[in-house]
Amino acid sequence: MNEFNEGRTVKYSIVLIGSTGGGVLNKLLAHSFVRESTREVVSDRACGFLSVAEKFGIASVLLAAETGHEFSLKLSERYRSEQNLIFISFYTRLFSSAILQQHPGRFFNCHPSILPAFKGMNGFGETLSSSALFMGCTLHQVDSGIDSGKSIIQAAIPVDRTLPEQQNRHKIFLAQYYSTLQFIKWIAEGRITLAEDDRVRVSGLAYSPAIFSPNLDTDFFTATGLSDELNIKPGGNQ
Repeated sequence: MNEFNEGRTVKYSIVLIGSTGGGVLNKLLAHSFVRESTREVVSDRACGFLSVAEKFGIASVLLAAETGHEFSLKLSERYRSEQNLIFISFYTRLFSSAILQQHPGRFFNCHPSILPAFKGMNGFGETLSSSALFMGCTLHQVDSGIDSGKSIIQAAIPVDRTLPEQQNRHKIFLAQYYSTLQFIKWIAEGRITLAEDDRVRVSGLAYSPAIFSPNLDTDFFTATGLSDELNIKPGGNQ
């Protein structure tokens, strides 16, 4: 029985899974509500991701594995009896059905392209190499495919080809950070439920022309203490 029934507020914790240097994680854990919502941070290798968790005093767990399948089996064993968990992934390998079927609809990832375009490991690079006029990111549910799960938040930013690639990539980094932080804020506020079809429902959303769809909450930057570095100025200057 799904613990995320519509109309029912469920208190749950977040497991952050990654295998990267932890750049986004470092910014996320700077917020107290993220730390308070996080059960632990997990990786399949010694990496910056775990070091960042330790810096913030968050429990870090190493489940050494050579493949995504092996790692999935170890995750499945660790969280076999756990309920009310949401998993947010910065992991660079595919999860197997061992863990995805055990916690259906509860794995999420933020991919650096506007899905379904440019799936896979080089979403940002392939966007820039194409004739696309927009770049962005998609926070989506993880399923057994490659970046094929249902979209939760998307950000669409005009590509400025007069800028160095690094500056455009930094915009995507910010969009991924803001999207993931907004998602965790919704979790912390108890605004997320999961319907019987595992589709995510979020209460109190607003849809209007903006970089993000659905829009970030109107108090997002005030509540998180951030400055909006992605705001597009009148006249097209960024």
